[in-house]
Amino acid sequence: MNPAPMLEDVARQPEVLASMIERSGEFRRAGGALAAERALPLRRVLVTGCGDGLFAAQAASAHAAGLGLDWRAVGPMELLVGADTLRETDRVIAISMSGNVDRTVEAATLVQARGIPLLALVNGDGGKLGKLAGTKVSLDLADIAGFLCGTASYTATLSALLNVVDGIADAETPAVSAELAEAQRAALAASDTVLPAMTGAPFTGVRLLSAGADAGTAAYGAAKLVELTRLPSWSADLEEFAHSQYWSMPATDLVVVISAHPVLAGYAVESCRALSVLGVTTLAIDTAAAPVETATHRITLPPIDPALAPLVTALPLQLLAYRLAEASGLNPNTRRHLKDDETRFRVSRLLTRRSLLGTGL
Repeated sequence: MNPAPMLEDVARQPEVLASMIERSGEFRRAGGALAAERALPLRRVLVTGCGDGLFAAQAASAHAAGLGLDWRAVGPMELLVGADTLRETDRVIAISMSGNVDRTVEAATLVQARGIPLLALVNGDGGKLGKLAGTKVSLDLADIAGFLCGTASYTATLSALLNVVDGIADAETPAVSAELAEAQRAALAASDTVLPAMTGAPFTGVRLLSAGADAGTAAYGAAKLVELTRLPSWSADLEEFAHSQYWSMPATDLVVVISAHPVLAGYAVESCRALSVLGVTTLAIDTAAAPVETATHRITLPPIDPALAPLVTALPLQLLAYRLAEASGLNPNTRRHLKDDETRFRVSRLLTRRSLLGTGL
């Protein structure tokens, strides 16, 4: 048995992306069918899910906006609370790999009851969500091991969403290409060069900062750090950080800036320079076209379309979480620190997956 299944899951992402590219037509057709399901013109695309599903919806928003779509990443609670604002001209995409997240299922049930076209993006049979949705598409991505932190499933979800966007907008050519799989390989190699030298430091927390397409990536990275490390981790807009989190941040925190856009990189350069005055360690996940030379450490990627960059910028964050977990004495390949805390694990099921109580899942 592989003693490091999470590393294997991280490393297989270029191959998973290549397989998703082969299936791009399937996801494009699903998007096109969703858009055409009603004679009424499409008004908004509401994309809902929890955790990684919501982060992927946020990460796909820049590409959708570039194609002229009114694409809104919304949590299922927002749909439930705002039920009266739903309209016949809306389309809804619900995302859940297991299909058993309570609030996502409840939001999808509401959408179905209102007669609004719904597409479910799931893995495998999609559990409850897969059963209730009139139309579903599955990643059909086999798990390497149980209870892994989401890595390949996240970028596969994002790739599928980007293709669904293309289908809804009737784009001439698919956005996701083999060049992005090569950029993922470069991201893995650069991360393996930079991270071992910096993750042994005793950081007290991690702040992940970005804007635009990678705002979702920052939120995703914070979630992975929380799952694997027990370190306090936060995500924020690069500018809003300076007006809020900064004032209570100890200088022993690590600040990560994610910048694939030249405009964002210009501001990140100044932010990292300013933070160095306090002695704060900074890590920039940047590109050759959007460099952040003032960061303490840099994982520099090839030039990437900023709207598609989240398919690549997520990978260094996955490995950062892995290495920081190891440095703190936890095993990121099993996450036993979560399951062994039986009371906390049971409460998590009461909060999000009440139907799975007693199953060990």
